[in-house]
Amino acid sequence: MKKEIRSPIRVLIADDSSVGRRLLAGILSEDPMIDVVATATDGKEAVEMAMKHKPDVVSMDINMPVMDGIEATKRIMSLCPAPVIIVSSIYRDNDVLTAIRELEAGAVMVLPKPHGPGHETFESSAVKYINSIKLMAEVKVVRRSNNGKAYNLDLKKSMTTVGETCKINVNARIVAIGASAGGPEALKTLLTEISPNFPLPILLIQHIDQNFIQGFTTWINTFSNIEAVIAINGEKPLSGKIYIPPPDSHMIIENGVISILNGNDIDSLHKPSVDILFKSIAKYYGENSVGIILSGMGRDGASGLKFMKDTGAFTFIQDISSALIYGMPGEALKLGAACAVLNPDEIARKLNHIYIK
Repeated sequence: MKKEIRSPIRVLIADDSSVGRRLLAGILSEDPMIDVVATATDGKEAVEMAMKHKPDVVSMDINMPVMDGIEATKRIMSLCPAPVIIVSSIYRDNDVLTAIRELEAGAVMVLPKPHGPGHETFESSAVKYINSIKLMAEVKVVRRSNNGKAYNLDLKKSMTTVGETCKINVNARIVAIGASAGGPEALKTLLTEISPNFPLPILLIQHIDQNFIQGFTTWINTFSNIEAVIAINGEKPLSGKIYIPPPDSHMIIENGVISILNGNDIDSLHKPSVDILFKSIAKYYGENSVGIILSGMGRDGASGLKFMKDTGAFTFIQDISSALIYGMPGEALKLGAACAVLNPDEIARKLNHIYIK
């Protein structure tokens, strides 16, 4: 049997620092399955190089002359979509917020820039960078319109059907949301539409580098009508709050209160895990809960959402036309975990209609 020969992953690096470009290119050159096909010194050049070389992955800095990383990401996602990984030195709170806004613009991941050789974290951060490039090379992204909204390249219509077998429980007591790559944009749309009078607590898991958890929480509070907070072990979830687990931790519901677990104590690919949260919600709240899966790669949350639906919860899945990446929603759909398949605007409006008396 003839062995399949895989082509190297073609990467574009955009960084205004010559030292930064050499560092990142040097790290990637250590892997024979990665080929740096071009580098760019600013956002405008990054867009031009992306259109010329059609890379599999773009490694994008944030603060660059001529055109910054946010605008460059928007243009790349509109003109020649490819997975964009934000790789930038983060020193201030404003830098973190800017990095999160890159995710809103269509980037799929944000990473701190690796320190140079000799630094104690160099080896681990270099391995993480290489693995992230390889992982994102497998992701199929959708083109963004000029207004930043996603539209699918293959399907003209979104799925907006509501499952007839699901019964809406107007007495639900909690909402659980899971998201990954592409999630921040969907979350901004959903949480902007959720009424400030929404009566149910929301537990949220977003796959993101743990260095950005606090910044991600702060970013949500720049637009959400409901306050986002880092969850504390043992507290009871209250209405008017969005709870986000602290770094390197799982978040579950146990006996009606939030329990924060050490991420290393549970064998799970993701820290935090959407599946682990959803299954704990299903066990305690059963039909008195709502589950939502938004854009993301992989399958985390799919089996947990199915478990929630099987215990009587009403479940939403983001539709394919509005999701940047349809991995998590698609896997949940395959399992029959959806009561409704809607875009984030429609999910928010439905939640407001059902639960605001």
